[in-house]
Amino acid sequence: MRNRLLLVLAILGAIVVTGFAVPLALSSADLRTRQFVLSRDGDAQRFADLADAYVRNGGAGLLIEEATAYNGLYGDAVAVVSTRGAAPQTVGTTLDNPEVSAAVGRALRNERSSALDLLTPWSPETAVFAKPIGTGAQVNGAVVIVASTEYPRNDILRTWLIIGLVALTAVAGFGVLAFAVSRWVLRPLDLVSHRMEDLTNSLPFARTSTAALDEPALPQGSPGGPPEFKQLSRAFEKMATTVHASAEAQSRLVADTAHQLRNPLAALQLRLDLLEQQVQPEGSKSHRRAVGEALRLEEILDDLLALSVAETPKAPEPGSDACIPYVVALDRAESWAETAASCHMKIEVQEDALGIPAAISSGDLAQCLDVLLDNACKYAGPGTTVGISIRAAKGQGYVDVSVSDDGAGVLPDELQLITRRFFRGSTKAPAPEGIQSRGGTGLGLSIVEAIVERNNGRVATQETPGGGLTIVLSLPTHHAGGDK
Repeated sequence: MRNRLLLVLAILGAIVVTGFAVPLALSSADLRTRQFVLSRDGDAQRFADLADAYVRNGGAGLLIEEATAYNGLYGDAVAVVSTRGAAPQTVGTTLDNPEVSAAVGRALRNERSSALDLLTPWSPETAVFAKPIGTGAQVNGAVVIVASTEYPRNDILRTWLIIGLVALTAVAGFGVLAFAVSRWVLRPLDLVSHRMEDLTNSLPFARTSTAALDEPALPQGSPGGPPEFKQLSRAFEKMATTVHASAEAQSRLVADTAHQLRNPLAALQLRLDLLEQQVQPEGSKSHRRAVGEALRLEEILDDLLALSVAETPKAPEPGSDACIPYVVALDRAESWAETAASCHMKIEVQEDALGIPAAISSGDLAQCLDVLLDNACKYAGPGTTVGISIRAAKGQGYVDVSVSDDGAGVLPDELQLITRRFFRGSTKAPAPEGIQSRGGTGLGLSIVEAIVERNNGRVATQETPGGGLTIVLSLPTHHAGGDK
């Protein structure tokens, strides 16, 4: 690409320089031509004035002397022709010269003094100028000057050489500028490509996952283009493949670890249950704590499995992931009503947008609502009202499913942190009397965020006006035909 960019910039620079140099060269040649023509026209007019008396009465006067001196000084020939019978006079030329004869005829017809339009370095060595002798109504003869074009042609040549040298210098300058620009443009591409390759090589499974991309050719279907962009595309393909492989390996590791821990955990719980009858009174408290920790560990493993599933990309199936959030919200509110009542809480579903469909499966949305309602029952505190509302978002194409409470809420500094894995806020409402307090794993909102983002949505956390916590799930609306 660098060579192509240099060639394009060099051609553009040459075109620009040529666009200035050629008109400038032609203008300078035209100016020098006019100076030459005006000078020789003036000389021809002077000789016409001197020859007026000669052609009328035959008195040469200073004509021959001036013509001889003029020929010796400038090397230009002079010829005088009379229509009144006086003998023609020539210095440095003859009337047999076809150019002289043509010029005499032109002057006698009172036409332009010269056919010269533009001098160039390769123009003829001489130019012929002619002037009529007499008045416009009475032409008594003609004066012809055969002028050498050597000096004006040399002047034009020197001017053109200077212009050409300046143009070449400008083109060279454009070349240097083009090289600098191409290097400036392509250097970030090279750096990004090398950084991608370094990052790819530093990730696990770099060799096994990118073996198919190590061939000189890009994968089938990849766009063509300059080598630098091909290299960047290849590096990106390798990095993307490696990142996906690493993410999948990490997800499998979490899932496999959770599965493997289930067997020893089940055995541990069984032994704790068997030991319950043999525990002395003074050790019963420790035994209950051990059982509680085992149950908490089981909950963590369940959440890890759920998080691993939620973070696993799924192939889109047009039209398959769609539900009515209001219907799902009613179902989950009814399911959690008894649990909320035992915590001295109530759940309300607001009838704001009953029929808006969302591009998410009912199972995924139900799982998200279960996590949010479970958190509310754990942390909001007694006497809290949990509200579920569904409304069209201000921006087109989204529906907002909000779960809000007017309970204890979270600290403002922790509002943006509660979706992090294993993060547990410092504010927790006490459990009501007679109800056993249940802890959390700190993975619930992470699972919700992963499910929503997998469905092209987003999660927002904010404080409920008047106190409490509001979680907003912004989900794409579902359109007929499967388009999202």
